[in-house]
Amino acid sequence: MSLEINPSIAEKLPVIVKSSLAKMSTEEQSQFVEEYERKKKSLGLLMALAILFPIQLFLLGKTGLGVAFLLTAGGLWVWYFVEIFLTPKRVREYNADIATSILRDMKILQS
Repeated sequence: MSLEINPSIAEKLPVIVKSSLAKMSTEEQSQFVEEYERKKKSLGLLMALAILFPIQLFLLGKTGLGVAFLLTAGGLWVWYFVEIFLTPKRVREYNADIATSILRDMKILQS
């Protein structure tokens, strides 16, 4: 079997997820894509939140960092500016973790 998902989605997935998806049927791949599209976070939206109202850490599941960020007023604005540059990497990592989690859950349900 081969990977039959949209190339724009495939390029954002970890290699291990892509290789596992290539072994699945087209129907299973489309189920994965549907679930991934539902759960992934939008880089554009989270960047806008990081700039306008910095709650992106909470949305990415990093509650402790989010509380520390708010309590220190963004590290007296230093952390605020650094966070703008860190957010894209955090969103990519979050989405990669989501993809791996979905794939793991699909394999568990198949067994």
